[in-house]
Amino acid sequence: MIINKGYRIGLRAIKTAIAVFFCALISTLFKREDIFCASIATVICMEQTYKQTIETGMNRFIGTIIGGAVGYVALELSEYIPYYEWVRIFVLPFCILSVIYICNMINRKSSVSIGCVVVLVILARLGDPMSSTFIYVVFRVMDTLVGVFVATVINRFTFGGPMKEGSEK
Repeated sequence: MIINKGYRIGLRAIKTAIAVFFCALISTLFKREDIFCASIATVICMEQTYKQTIETGMNRFIGTIIGGAVGYVALELSEYIPYYEWVRIFVLPFCILSVIYICNMINRKSSVSIGCVVVLVILARLGDPMSSTFIYVVFRVMDTLVGVFVATVINRFTFGGPMKEGSEK
């Protein structure tokens, strides 16, 4: 392992940390139990420039909506399929293929990976006592939007606006 003794924390790293702080603060103020989705969204969306952050945020949002919709349908069907905990092993690949297909059909290849992650997160909640699958999916999408929004605002309005090219996370 080579250690880079000359590395200095850049503005992108600082902006990312600030954005995660605001996601955690917002989640706490609104009594959200899970700060994970908003924080992950802000880490993923923080790019070198404001314009790149908006593009990444849009891809993240679209992937989240598609993955959320596919996951929602799969969870709703789980109520009617006996032994779904075993059936989902076979359903999951079809959900992943559905997300990939939909994202490619609407020319959003950059949304595929996050859409697949959202399906996995949603299907992982099988057996969770949360009363409403729909509300769960809506909260996941809202948490992601909070993270995208925070990353965009922080990237635009901190340290003199858009970041200089070449700064590192």
